[in-house]
Amino acid sequence: MNYSFLFKLIFYPLIVLVFFSCSQSEKVTKEFTVALNVIDSLTQQDGLKAIGLLDSIQLKFSKITPEQEALLYFKKGELYYINNLYSEAIAEHKNASALFIEQQDVFNNTRCLITLSAANLRLENIEKAQEYALEALHNSEKLNDKRLLAKANNQLFQLHYALEDYPKAMQFILEANHIFSDQKDTVSIISLNNNIAALHLKQKQFNKALATYQESLKLGQNIKSPQMIVKILNNIGYTYIEAEKYELAIQFLKGAIQVNKNISAVNAAPHKGLGYVYFLQNDILNSQESYKEALRIYKKDKNIPEQIQILDKLITLAIKSEDSAKALKYQIVRDQLQIEHQIKEKERLLHFATIKYKAKKKEVDLAYQKQLNKKNNWLYGVLIVVLLLLLILIATYFYASKLKAANKASALEQRVLRAQMNPHFIFNTLAAIQNITLDRDPLKASNYISKFSKLIRQNFDYVRKEEISLEQEISMLENYIETQQLRFNHSFSYHLILEDDAALKNLKVPPMLLQPFLENAIEYGLKDRKSGGTLKLQILKEGNALCFIITDNGIGRSLQAKKLENPTELHATAIFIERLKLRKKTEEKTFKIEDLYDLDGHAIGTKVSFKIYYT
Repeated sequence: MNYSFLFKLIFYPLIVLVFFSCSQSEKVTKEFTVALNVIDSLTQQDGLKAIGLLDSIQLKFSKITPEQEALLYFKKGELYYINNLYSEAIAEHKNASALFIEQQDVFNNTRCLITLSAANLRLENIEKAQEYALEALHNSEKLNDKRLLAKANNQLFQLHYALEDYPKAMQFILEANHIFSDQKDTVSIISLNNNIAALHLKQKQFNKALATYQESLKLGQNIKSPQMIVKILNNIGYTYIEAEKYELAIQFLKGAIQVNKNISAVNAAPHKGLGYVYFLQNDILNSQESYKEALRIYKKDKNIPEQIQILDKLITLAIKSEDSAKALKYQIVRDQLQIEHQIKEKERLLHFATIKYKAKKKEVDLAYQKQLNKKNNWLYGVLIVVLLLLLILIATYFYASKLKAANKASALEQRVLRAQMNPHFIFNTLAAIQNITLDRDPLKASNYISKFSKLIRQNFDYVRKEEISLEQEISMLENYIETQQLRFNHSFSYHLILEDDAALKNLKVPPMLLQPFLENAIEYGLKDRKSGGTLKLQILKEGNALCFIITDNGIGRSLQAKKLENPTELHATAIFIERLKLRKKTEEKTFKIEDLYDLDGHAIGTKVSFKIYYT
């Protein structure tokens, strides 16, 4: 069997078939592109004819690609929108959008979203318009496409303008203007100018509005766009009405009507404007004719609010011309329309607040998403480095603070110990023990040594603790007092007044807090009394505080201070106050030292008081 011949028999016809198919496909694509170019040239001149051509293209090119089919839907939707057929535009663009999403064509899908938003806004579907506009803005930012970004911002301007949120509208239009400053899209620039002029008009800045519209008119004439020229002429006419320049208003509104006739377009706005100008000039016949023509068009478009407005004017004109039958006829029609409109308006108002809230919320969500999208790895890296440095600084600060606090506590501990066990007390106690020993009283000397050694041990044990029980503190104080009493041959008596509360003794207090004041009372108050000295310590419970009161009947601070070269030696209060401050409970503010006097003004002792908060 000749396999070479068989191969040629199959291969060559296949090559011819593929070549023929490719040629046919290229031919169809070329013809399709030419047809679309023809439609583009007709779009601004004869929209209805262009729509008819699109329908014929769909029939002629039955085997077009999904991309070509999506473009057909898109072109048709744009034509419907330009010719004020908004419902039809929405239907076509939804089809186009679905196909563009399937093809992952974000650019053309975003174009669809912008027109879908605009058409829904025209039909007062505010929520849908908001949804499409925000999605378009999000896509434009991802694509980084300036033209689409400008158009999305412009559409959001339209939305907020319709919601009467003029500051937000200005924000979006200025953003669009900033983006379009380096673009050469004349149609978009005209649209942008018209929007800016509309804002000027709302602010009663007529000269600025007219100047902007005139610039748009010049651009519209350059690109030969009749539909756009009609809109601009109409806008200029209405601006002149606001400025009370009626002759100029009539001139531009008639110009808009004439351009509409030239392109076989139907637009009620110029007729309505003319009717209003004539109404203001008390030209009843011309006003009625213009209003009737506008009413005919609005009836065809099923625009009820506009019909009601025009019928109100026609009723007024009929009354002015003394035609009561016509006035009654117009009033009956108007009342019927008002009932229908009131039902719809009530529903719209009920949802209006919710719609505005949702619009704001979606913008906030989009702004938040935009911020998240702008973050990148470099920013995260910098953030991590900053956080690490901050953590190091915080750790260093806390470590230094802790070390400083430890050093301070250690120094304070040493100062407390030195204050408690001052050399004078130690030497005087040892001298007293020596005297007792020389007096050949070994039992008394042994008892003295036992108490003194216990006192030293308690001082060393307690000084390193933050808190000890009140019972331990009292035990140490009593040991100290008894040592001092032995030293001074019981020349003074000691009284402890403590509330009968078992729980009180378990409360925690800073160690060795009271001893300096007891020592001051003995050394500088009671020592000079040969007998009858009294040292009293009261511990009371006041709410969540322990109140300490130390009283003696010594010679008093003022007399003793005269005997000392340095009066500050009388009281070791500096260390005491510092210890209270470290507790951070404002206990130092409760500390008081009082001199006691009799009725004749003679010093009869000293009183020290302060409080410790235990909760």
